[in-house]
Amino acid sequence: MSSLRERLVERIRAHGPLTFAQYMEAALFDPESGFYTRGPGIGQGGHFATAAMAHPAFAAAIIAEAAATWEALGRPKQFRLTEAGPGTGGLARRVSEGLTSQGVPHELVLIELSTGLQARQRETLAGIEARWVEHPAELKPASGFLYANEVLDALPVRLLQWPDEVLVDADASGRLVETLQQAEPAIARLLSAQVEPRVGARYAVRPSMLPLVASLVGSVRRGRVALIDYGGVGTEVHDGRRPPVRTYIGGQQGGDPLQAPGTQDLTADVDFGALTDAAKAVGVEVEQLLTQPAWLRSHGWETPPADVRTEEDWALAGLLDERLPFMVWLARR
Repeated sequence: MSSLRERLVERIRAHGPLTFAQYMEAALFDPESGFYTRGPGIGQGGHFATAAMAHPAFAAAIIAEAAATWEALGRPKQFRLTEAGPGTGGLARRVSEGLTSQGVPHELVLIELSTGLQARQRETLAGIEARWVEHPAELKPASGFLYANEVLDALPVRLLQWPDEVLVDADASGRLVETLQQAEPAIARLLSAQVEPRVGARYAVRPSMLPLVASLVGSVRRGRVALIDYGGVGTEVHDGRRPPVRTYIGGQQGGDPLQAPGTQDLTADVDFGALTDAAKAVGVEVEQLLTQPAWLRSHGWETPPADVRTEEDWALAGLLDERLPFMVWLARR
């Protein structure tokens, strides 16, 4: 069987250079060799870990948001709890069990494209009734609470090197290489209005943001949506302090994004200003946009003084560090 790189080279030679989004889509989700398709290691000893694994505070805050949504809806008998991109399934299990302990009846739904991760989630959720879909568009609108943690950062991006666009080509030796072409006006307009682009600077933009947000919020007839990820608003994302596209493997920074596709994670910061614009375009009102530490503190989480902290307290202190570029976006329907 040919490697993913070899198949991408064949595709390029047959049809021409790929956009970076097409390359990123294949590197992460190729049916045979995509990074997520293979079910990457998540958690201790894996390729990456999320805040949900670091401390119970994260799950407790999600439970509180979901329970408050159920209360605001008048305690309906039918209430859907949906997690998009549920990783190992551990957070979904904790949230579902937490709601059950509070007497909140709910249907648990998980949105997961990766067959490898679906298998792991089914093991984690053994004994808990749940159902899976691959895309939110498969869900009929229902009252409930939908949340996604570190999902938007994996959405494929178009990569700009202003005023051009970076494409992925193949050289004579079969290596994947970058090439430039003039950026399409529609792609250039995806850059936040708050950003004054600099010639030669690189920017990652997400054409799939609007359709995904439309599908996610469209699955919620009445209720709330919480999207949590790393990033910022406008210039906070695009000021050049961090590369527009980064790679990770084994919990450490990886190599060049075009190196060994399918073997390392590709990710980019989320522009929550663009996310809010996408929500407004589909008629959704944003309720809150705050840092993850501020969100956790709003649910009563604080750390004791350093001299009396336990190991778990130090993990919480990490989540409450305002230097972390994590944001929580909440919208109501």
